Amino acid sequence: MKLGRTLILLWVASLTLFAATGIAMLATPELMNGLPGLAIRFFLGYCGLIVVAQVLAAMRAIRQLFSEAAAKKPVSLRLLLR
Repeated sequence: MKLGRTLILLWVASLTLFAATGIAMLATPELMNGLPGLAIRFFLGYCGLIVVAQVLAAMRAIRQLFSEAAAKKPVSLRLLLR
């Protein structure tokens, strides 16, 4: 099975978020007790997934912009940013 670069990046990002949640739990154990702590962990994990998805989408858009700009004849910047 061949893993794509995006899949590997998502896997590394999810492991990093998992480790960050564990570090936050160890750093503030009094906040992470019981149901409120569980809700905080789920919220932080969800926010992390949103951040990773947005960063990947932005990186893909920038890469596409540069590849299109390099492949075509010179075009005005206004057209490139549409």
